[in-house]
Amino acid sequence: MLKTAALAAMAAVIPYVLSPVHTVNIESFPLGVLERNTLLDGAEHLFQGDVVGPEAFTVEEDGSLITGLADGRIVRISSTEDGGVLSTTLARTGVNDSECGSSIELEPRCGRPLGMHLDPLNPNKLFIVDGYKGFLEMDLKTNQITTLATHTEDGSPLVLPNSVLPSSDGLIIYITDTSVTYQRRRIFHAAFSGIPTGRLLAYHRSNGSISIIREGLLMPNGMAHDYHRKCFLIALTISREVKRYCPHDNTLTTFAKGLPGTLDNIVRYSDPYTHERGFLLGIGSKVAKPFSLLTAIAPFPSLRRWLCGLPLPYTWLYKLIPKHGILGVLDTDGNLVTTLQDPTGYTSWVSEGVVSNGSLWLGSWLSPHLTRVPFGKTSPARLNVVNALR
Repeated sequence: MLKTAALAAMAAVIPYVLSPVHTVNIESFPLGVLERNTLLDGAEHLFQGDVVGPEAFTVEEDGSLITGLADGRIVRISSTEDGGVLSTTLARTGVNDSECGSSIELEPRCGRPLGMHLDPLNPNKLFIVDGYKGFLEMDLKTNQITTLATHTEDGSPLVLPNSVLPSSDGLIIYITDTSVTYQRRRIFHAAFSGIPTGRLLAYHRSNGSISIIREGLLMPNGMAHDYHRKCFLIALTISREVKRYCPHDNTLTTFAKGLPGTLDNIVRYSDPYTHERGFLLGIGSKVAKPFSLLTAIAPFPSLRRWLCGLPLPYTWLYKLIPKHGILGVLDTDGNLVTTLQDPTGYTSWVSEGVVSNGSLWLGSWLSPHLTRVPFGKTSPARLNVVNALR
């Protein structure tokens, strides 16, 4: 039995030991500065164990949220007449199996909805990217899901579609494909390898095709429209920078860099009282002084290759990373002006932040709950954000 186990372990390790690992970039990105605070104190964890991994949100006209979960469900989070909060399952992107959500290895069957955005040309339609099922469209009246695309026009598959953003006129829908090598259930392999295989894609409504706009990006993730021009922002997870892409001249420039953690989704924020504007940036894990696992192993390709090859359970890998909840706030010029934090890790692995109905809602690709933070007119978190944006 031991011999069989050893052979199985070697078989799992060898492909990664022989695979290339990037020796540049990761260690060259500067560590961010992170002054600790406790502005995420008072966070509520809702739907514990039922709403698991609410990665990204779209906000409906009445302030309700729609999000995708680790078990493949798409749910609506709405307010009740008595002031409570209700979670309603709308659909699934994969099979309906009671085991869904129990293991990341089941995601290819169960689905894993990630980024989503309302169709600007039809508010009853919702665009979704699923990490395994491709680019989807959901009818919010019937809850029916239609697959729009699973491959680009050159035949290459969408390997890790992560975020979706319609153009300003709604005729093109941009998609980030975080890696062309690793699926979402191997996301840590993509991070440790440091190989920039991510892509920016464009779905053309006129003919239903997906073209490749940019290649060679280091784990592109969330997107948001810029305020200044007809451009949009792309958060790059491992390089800890935000790029600005302008379709009219096909330019990709740096909007923000040297950020203090691994980046996830980015969302525009406009304060309802003062109209200060900026961006809320999900920061999944701290990559700042005095220690960061990813930065510590960055200069050692062999070590990273070895870690990728170990037949360790997925949960072991993220347990190696210290939990530290962070939501970053960028101004309209790309400066990191403040962060909202939970240094205890009670609220952690923040993927996105959106404000709706007087609350700041925090998503997470991992946490087994939905997080709500008071964000009313006099709340400490809101006042900190507004003052920093002035």
